[in-house]
Amino acid sequence: MPSVTVSTNAPDEESELRNLEELVQAVDLAEIEHAYQTLELEEARIEVDISDCVGNGSKMEARMEKLLTLQNSIAAMSTQLAPMQSTINATAVNADVISKQVRFLDQKRDTLEHALTTIKDTEILKTRIAELLTAMEARDIDAAAKLVHEYAMTSPETLDSPFIRFAAPSSGSTEARSPRDIVSAATKELVERVSFMFDAAIESNNTREIGRCFRLFPLLGEELRGLDRYSDFLCSAIAEKSRFTGEVHGNIYALRITRLFEAIAAVIDNHFPLVEKHYGTGRMLRIIQRLQMEGARRACMVLDFFEEERQVKRRLAEIQHSSMQDASVSRPEDKCDFKEITSILAESVLIMRQIAAFDRFMRSRAASEEQALDDRTREQVYLSPDAITKHFPLSAQPQVDAGKFTMGLVAQTPLTLRSEWLTETYVTMETYFIETSVAKAMALDDTDSLLGWNVPVSSDSGLTSRNAAKLAIQQTSSCVGDVFFVAKTALEHAIAIQQPMAVETIAQSVIGTMNAKFLSFIEHNALEKWPSSSRAGQGGSGDSGWRIPGVGSSEAQATALTLQASSQRRILTALNNLDLSCSYLQKTVDGLRAKIRVEWTGQNDRALESIDTLAAFSAKFTHAKQRSLDNFGALVLRPWMRTILQQSYRDMKYVLTDEEFNDMQNDNLFQQRFVIKFRDLTEQLSPRLTSGNFKSALDIAISSLTQDWERAIRQSKFNMLGGIMFEKDVREIRRYLEQESGTSLRSKFARLAQMADALAVETNADKRHIFDTPAVDINSLSETDIKNILSNRIDIA
Repeated sequence: MPSVTVSTNAPDEESELRNLEELVQAVDLAEIEHAYQTLELEEARIEVDISDCVGNGSKMEARMEKLLTLQNSIAAMSTQLAPMQSTINATAVNADVISKQVRFLDQKRDTLEHALTTIKDTEILKTRIAELLTAMEARDIDAAAKLVHEYAMTSPETLDSPFIRFAAPSSGSTEARSPRDIVSAATKELVERVSFMFDAAIESNNTREIGRCFRLFPLLGEELRGLDRYSDFLCSAIAEKSRFTGEVHGNIYALRITRLFEAIAAVIDNHFPLVEKHYGTGRMLRIIQRLQMEGARRACMVLDFFEEERQVKRRLAEIQHSSMQDASVSRPEDKCDFKEITSILAESVLIMRQIAAFDRFMRSRAASEEQALDDRTREQVYLSPDAITKHFPLSAQPQVDAGKFTMGLVAQTPLTLRSEWLTETYVTMETYFIETSVAKAMALDDTDSLLGWNVPVSSDSGLTSRNAAKLAIQQTSSCVGDVFFVAKTALEHAIAIQQPMAVETIAQSVIGTMNAKFLSFIEHNALEKWPSSSRAGQGGSGDSGWRIPGVGSSEAQATALTLQASSQRRILTALNNLDLSCSYLQKTVDGLRAKIRVEWTGQNDRALESIDTLAAFSAKFTHAKQRSLDNFGALVLRPWMRTILQQSYRDMKYVLTDEEFNDMQNDNLFQQRFVIKFRDLTEQLSPRLTSGNFKSALDIAISSLTQDWERAIRQSKFNMLGGIMFEKDVREIRRYLEQESGTSLRSKFARLAQMADALAVETNADKRHIFDTPAVDINSLSETDIKNILSNRIDIA
């Protein structure tokens, strides 16, 4: 401790000496004063330290005296403890010797106890062997099997001990048999007896005896033999349960497949607890695999009969031959039995649906069993490749990967190969069904027989009173519902069999057929030239700039009127068919997506992608509908709206006197005429168009109106009163059209509203606020346009 103190304080002392030398060498008065103050502080600190040391001196002396006393006591105690230390050392040596002797005795005791236990186990084993021999002589199979199982549970140490020879019963025979030989011979004999009893019980259909024998196999160490024999029994039971007892009509092969798979499912669920109880968790998997192969074998037999009895090869050849013929030369439906092909197709779908459902069931039962097995046990429980290969035809055996399993099931079975053939057959027939059914739907389309189209659409207001309040008009024809029913049915078939390839192929077939036959047909009708009539000599008003079908009621015009009505029906029905097709297609796609997500338990991405291609195809219907609406607008709506505007403005002007202004305020002929004629348009088109098409037609008509109205205003003259009246006309017509269409028309009337504001200014000075008003719409008038409009005011220079 003193050395530590010195080493710690030495640097401080050296520092103080250096500081003292610096103080002594100070010359400047300020430095000398600072040094003096420092010395005074240091002197005060030293005085305090000295006072503390003097005050604590008595305490330090007392502590030193106490330490001296303790030192003397410790020396005395050390002298007294020396003999005791010698005694302790001698005792430790004796204790070590005793400990070694105790450990030796413990080892001898353990050896003796182990020997006694072995002798006891040997005595028990001797008793069991004696009981086993007695049970064998008495043919008590259950007791003997239980004793064999208990022998198998005996520890290996007992069986390998030198006392094991005493376990063999004494006999007068010169040949001494070991317990192993005795138990081995008894086990072999018991296995033969139980196997014979099992076969006899199956032959006599003694289910109680069958269950008894099945429980004995694991006691004899023959688990796999018991599982295999029980599997054979269950396979024979399946054949009986899946047999029809009465006469069956209709889809007999689909019913047979269904009955077969239901029988297998019932067997698995009913025998699952029994197998798990006596054989352990996971052992049912071997029976499941065996039933899987048996079900595949019997299902293939049903499919062979199905192919032969339904003459599937012949129907496929007919389809192939018909597809090679030119459609203009011979029609496929004339060469193929469409009804028979449809029947085969429906039954094929039912069969594949049952196969898919059976596969899902087997996977659900096998998955949990497979997870309960470790790798070593799994190799023992799984069927061997030879046991799997023997279920395949000889020609197919070299290509079979019999050692591959998926989720506890055999990956490739005879039904796997047969299902591929059935899927190809289904796709071929489904494609033919789609093409033929769509062709028939188009041929049987009832457009020409739709009711309510006897009176043609006309822009002549003279026909309005006669055409109003007609009977309900059939807006769409039968082909839309028929075609989409065919498409939906085919796609639901493909989804039901749960084959991604089939869904993709059928979706492409639906798209191709609808595009080539259905869409092109209705779009061609929708784009057909609108029928027109002569402008003069038809009994219509001579000032009408456009007229759709005939005006007049002479007998000579009746035929032309009928032809025009028929042509209009074909065009408008096609337009409605396009609108309905867009709606049907979207609903079909949504329904199919939901169906896939609900019914498909595995990966469904590929199937959903196939349905997405169908959704993308709907854009073609939308574009075709828009082209048809644009064509209808150009040929019908725009001329009609131009006629309405012309007839509404007949004998009208916007250069008004005060009297004329007051008369128009009280009786505005323009607004009255426009409302009457536009109502005539809506009353004729509303029952003939679907709601979607009617809304689009109104949008086109209103857009056409604003363009023609703007053009007419640019060519008209105004005074202030006329501008005010025009502003009122624009406001009232916009309000009326918004009420009719149910939408805001602010953007469409923006330019007309600006024109009205410009034409209604009172003085030349009021023009400035129009130019200063910021544009609120992209279609707003430019400053140049406003100046040109203002030039139409005759009362403003």
